[in-house]
Amino acid sequence: MTAYEEGGSVEQFQVVVIGGGVGGLTLALRLAQQNTKVLVIEKDKNPGKIYKGELLQPKSLLHFREMGIDHRIVKTSHPLPTIHTYEMKEAADGTVEESMYIPLHYDRLPVTFPEARMIPHEKLKNIILEEAVKHDSFHYWNPAAFQKFTSMDSKVKQFNRAMVKKEGEEIEIQADFFVGAEGRSSLMRKAMEQQLVTTQYNHHFLTVTFPRPENYTEARMYASHKSFIGLFPLPDNEVRCVLLIKPGDYNRMKKEGLHTFYDPIIQFEPELKDCVTQIESWKKIQLMIPIRHNIHEYVQGNAAIIGDAAHAVHPMAGEGMNLAIQDGAILGDLLNWMFETNNLEPKHLRMFEKVRKKRADRLSLLSHFSALGYAWSFKWYQWGRMFALKRFERHPILHYKHMLNISGVGWWMYTPMDAARFLGPSSMYMRSRFKKRSQKAVFTDQDDYPWRKKRQSSEED
Repeated sequence: MTAYEEGGSVEQFQVVVIGGGVGGLTLALRLAQQNTKVLVIEKDKNPGKIYKGELLQPKSLLHFREMGIDHRIVKTSHPLPTIHTYEMKEAADGTVEESMYIPLHYDRLPVTFPEARMIPHEKLKNIILEEAVKHDSFHYWNPAAFQKFTSMDSKVKQFNRAMVKKEGEEIEIQADFFVGAEGRSSLMRKAMEQQLVTTQYNHHFLTVTFPRPENYTEARMYASHKSFIGLFPLPDNEVRCVLLIKPGDYNRMKKEGLHTFYDPIIQFEPELKDCVTQIESWKKIQLMIPIRHNIHEYVQGNAAIIGDAAHAVHPMAGEGMNLAIQDGAILGDLLNWMFETNNLEPKHLRMFEKVRKKRADRLSLLSHFSALGYAWSFKWYQWGRMFALKRFERHPILHYKHMLNISGVGWWMYTPMDAARFLGPSSMYMRSRFKKRSQKAVFTDQDDYPWRKKRQSSEED
């Protein structure tokens, strides 16, 4: 008998999700769509001031399609089929000229959404929430604060009851499964006694959204031996800007004035001068301090953690929010299968970890290497980066592998043969073999949801 069926004086649910961000809400929507009684606990009543992801990778879009909400997201987002990268030569007098142009093409991928899409974070969050509240099985407490577990078996990590503070009242809740989706500071992770392995970086970012010309519609990244700027168009004629700075530069720049932020952007993209100068206060510009952390286990007993609680990644490759969405979609499908088939033994949660941990670790490492590509301000370092990017762009297999892997729709392992491709001529590949291998590298439903095969086998029996 499940906790939900037992009745009693406590508030009872089948799944409790701690944290109502995009990842937690994706999980909750997936559960609610199959009539699984789920509670989301979110402490922040208003949107936080900390910047959160806005770039959706193709795999996340595919999950939203499975949930039937992709049309709303596509309608309110901006498509990016290609990322345009420019390596620039920066002279001592501050003038710049283009040294190399490297386009990276999502539209080479054989998937339903061969593109990334930009959408304001709160707009995406509200779409998911609006869809979730349509279901009677979805419950949303906001503002409410998860406080502590009041009943648990620490030996087997069986979490039974917890205390939540809502509108000044303490409410005890009970659930079959608890999921931590609170972000980097995760109470669920602490309760699971998981230790972080953390990487810090030698750079920070400044980020802000400001108006853009209507015809400024393509994602552009500019890099010299000492500068990096990313410009990613949003809907409604806005653009998200990301500027790499050294630790300590933020305070210096604030003292010297806003021109220290305007100038690098205008230097690389003069057509945005009248737009970026509309930023009137440093309060609009956010400081991001990137870190990377991973944990050894996503699951213990009847508890799991998703998103930044499990794996914070460097933002260079645009993976953080996407990993949380994909975690939520896959864990939601697994939990639905467990309730539908009455397979409620916590051991089945390990299938979530088996599917997601390797993928998240790979993308975390890929984001880490992307960050290292812009970590040091030496001309020789830029030359090495330019050589690597050009090889990735020109060689069909290397280009496809890179875009496939960062998109999340598959994974094609890097091998020693890639070194020969990297150093050899661009024609060193066999088209027929490439097509066959590339198709195998795309994740199938069996890769994403191996438990569905068990359901099918049971129905056939």
